[in-house]
Amino acid sequence: MSKYRSSYCKIFINTDEEEEVILSLIEKITMGSKKRWTIISDLMKIELINNEDFSEEKSVKEEDGFLYSKYYLGIEPGEGIKEEQYITGVIILLENLRSLGYKVVASCDFQNELSK
Repeated sequence: MSKYRSSYCKIFINTDEEEEVILSLIEKITMGSKKRWTIISDLMKIELINNEDFSEEKSVKEEDGFLYSKYYLGIEPGEGIKEEQYITGVIILLENLRSLGYKVVASCDFQNELSK
């Protein structure tokens, strides 16, 4: 049983990179496979989504500017994956994206665990 209401995680990613570049990068990080705009790995399903609220100006100037990022990743655990494994996978994804210089912010019920 999950200790969180929802296992869905949204990771806002602010970059000017093309979708294909981001998808290929995530595919490598997660060792997953790409199907259109989705990466499926052993631990999770990750969908790259164009943010309808995207505003270049707001993403830079607003205090909560990450909400206006160009893209976000919609992430759900793979079938039969334990919560701890999934959360660890999200942490690894975030750490890798940050180490490559991407500005990423996670929004999910377990976001406090992601800063460990």
